[in-house]
Amino acid sequence: MATDGERIREQIWRTVMPDEQDRAFVDLAVDGGQGLPEFLRRLGADVSDSWDQLAALSAEYRILVEDIEAAIRVLGPRGWAVTPMSVTVLRQAVEAAEAGREGEADDLLADEWDGDDGAARLSRVCAQVGVLGATDPELHRLFHERARLVGLARDHHLAGRYDASVPLLQAHMEGIVIDVTGGSKFFTMTREKADLVDPQRLVGLEACLAALQKIYGTGVKETQTRGSLSRHGVLHGRELAYDTRVNSAKTWSVFAALVEWAQPKALAVVRARKAERQAAAAGSQALDGRGRHLDNREFSETRDALRTLWASAMGWHRQRGRFRPDLVGGVYQTSDFTRKGLPAAHAIQQWVSQEGQEVMYWRTTASGWTLGIALSAEGDRFDEYLFSAPRPPSGPPSAGASGWGGLFETPPDWS
Repeated sequence: MATDGERIREQIWRTVMPDEQDRAFVDLAVDGGQGLPEFLRRLGADVSDSWDQLAALSAEYRILVEDIEAAIRVLGPRGWAVTPMSVTVLRQAVEAAEAGREGEADDLLADEWDGDDGAARLSRVCAQVGVLGATDPELHRLFHERARLVGLARDHHLAGRYDASVPLLQAHMEGIVIDVTGGSKFFTMTREKADLVDPQRLVGLEACLAALQKIYGTGVKETQTRGSLSRHGVLHGRELAYDTRVNSAKTWSVFAALVEWAQPKALAVVRARKAERQAAAAGSQALDGRGRHLDNREFSETRDALRTLWASAMGWHRQRGRFRPDLVGGVYQTSDFTRKGLPAAHAIQQWVSQEGQEVMYWRTTASGWTLGIALSAEGDRFDEYLFSAPRPPSGPPSAGASGWGGLFETPPDWS
């Protein structure tokens, strides 16, 4: 029967290396491949040096997995989420805890959230909260406000006001989970409990956030001074010794892991809300207060693809002295555009002048509106033009075709 460590290690391997063939190759390089380079040399392929490098890297990779497993197994039950912290410090903390010096282990990890490095780590977490709802105006506003409050928790922690940092963080842990799951919760053992298991991410391993959820969601039935991490005990005044540096650092570690877990879920919420808005506005000719079309299906994906072509076109021109006529279909294939969210029949059009000094790209979106981008080169200088019109461009900006906006004339649908 597998031990806890073996089960956790297997979860880590499935996350960081889901392809079993890759995992088998690592095992071969470390354990069973000593004779393979000699076998290949006899066949005329001398790979000894490369194989030695691969074996060394594979061994390092295995050690890293073992370090993460030990940290999750030993430090997780103490209330630490280990993924946001230095592997070197985690290794030292594991050694201390396994030697019976649990207080030393906690202090080592709490140091990760103090001083200049700790302040930088805390600020990164605050910034990650602030962009969780990016590209959705309402969610962006709400997460920006949430980041402001989390910033206060950062300031409280750095100032040693742990009585304030812990409950403030716990409140926003719950709020973030509710926001990205549509109502599920972190601090509950009821049917409303959020499913925190995501085998594609280390923070989503069964032994990580899901296990910590039990520690932080445990109820406190009587008033105590045990230093419990229970949100119930903190919120209801039943835990009177929660306000310590270590407890605040532990809560920050879990909060940071929770934000990482929430990132793909927040993106899914943003996409779903966008799809709902676009479906409701499909076929509408109405504009918002900034003159942008409400029916903006495929606008952002099209702008992204055209901007990529714009940057690449300039790069190739600097190398060759002229724009490439085969950027679409040559340098960039269908898969490059589908990765940006466009359909396989992406329908991006391109035109390059005979002299190769002017280029334009455009695409008609699912809404029927056309967006385009053009460049003209003169020596080392490039002029950019943006297009937005109900029909494809009749010609390049130099020909005086309508729909093109020059410098400081950004069309609303490009903003």
